[in-house]
Amino acid sequence: VDVVPLVPKLRKNRTAHIDYIRHTQEEAATLRELVESERLLSPLNTSLAYACKYTRQIQELLMILQQTCPRITDLGTNLVAVTPKNQTKQIRRTAQITKSEKQSVATL
Repeated sequence: VDVVPLVPKLRKNRTAHIDYIRHTQEEAATLRELVESERLLSPLNTSLAYACKYTRQIQELLMILQQTCPRITDLGTNLVAVTPKNQTKQIRRTAQITKSEKQSVATL
């Protein structure tokens, strides 16, 4: 699996992150298919067992990433960042607390 960190200028680029995740998923799936097919041919090979565990961990991490970032559920669609705007620009007032509503603190 070709895991190379993103270039610093692309770290805040959402499209680059989505492409990176998609590429990693494809590589992990390909590697897992290769390992599973080789494992069927030689089940006693320990290096294949480690490779299988490694690819399984990569796929689990990618699934956790997709679950924690709900906007990255479908990697085939373009995501748009939404910036909320306060167009009314009004002051929000809270209810005033009267003297009877305040809790008094008793000193000993």
